[in-house]
Amino acid sequence: MGDPTAEVYARLFARFPETRARFERDVTGAVRAEMLTMVFDCLMNPAGPYQAHMVRAERVNHDGFDTPNEVFDQFFWIVRDACRELAAEAWTPETDTAWTAQIEQVLAASR
Repeated sequence: MGDPTAEVYARLFARFPETRARFERDVTGAVRAEMLTMVFDCLMNPAGPYQAHMVRAERVNHDGFDTPNEVFDQFFWIVRDACRELAAEAWTPETDTAWTAQIEQVLAASR
């Protein structure tokens, strides 16, 4: 499906326009890519020694940027939805169930 970064952030900015300003200085896209990499890493191994605490720490960091918990949480769902659209018919009901379960597990562990 290729790199989902552009689609993920287009969805984020459409849903939460106030977040666009936080990325104005990210002219190379490195911050966006790093955030997305962290999300994928956490979803692939949510019980890993790093991942189990990283989301909790990032929730606190994002609170310092005045990012509401709802927006922080929704980023994971936005990533899922963008990947689902890009994967098209390759996205199965089993895939959807697995992504949903992983996101729920990651977010629950971060509270």
